[in-house]
Amino acid sequence: MDNLVPNPKPLQGIVMAWPANDGKAFAIRLQLPDGELDLELDDLMLRQLLQALMESSEACVSKRTDMRPIAEVALADGVQLPASSLDVLPLDSDGEGRRLVMRVGSIDLNLMIDSRATSQALANALTA
Repeated sequence: MDNLVPNPKPLQGIVMAWPANDGKAFAIRLQLPDGELDLELDDLMLRQLLQALMESSEACVSKRTDMRPIAEVALADGVQLPASSLDVLPLDSDGEGRRLVMRVGSIDLNLMIDSRATSQALANALTA
């Protein structure tokens, strides 16, 4: 019987990343133990990769014992990516719910917020 359990190679480093030739996709070179791997990801593939990584991280978090409380996380421990655009949009017709949309590079991040006042305060704080 075949063993269907994945046996991944450890990633040793990200050598470089660059826009693909047409500028509408992303190329990334990964360093593996047995060589380098070049990947090209369009917007859809990049979103799927990020979603898969987030889901994997969420599944692993209950088994981690090395994570500090989030209030103790230093700024240097986080990933710092500048947003190129920010907007607050209505979430539904009642006018109360809002979503904060933040563009980082070509990825749009949506944060759902129940209160208009909270979303406006958060947007103001992020753009201050």
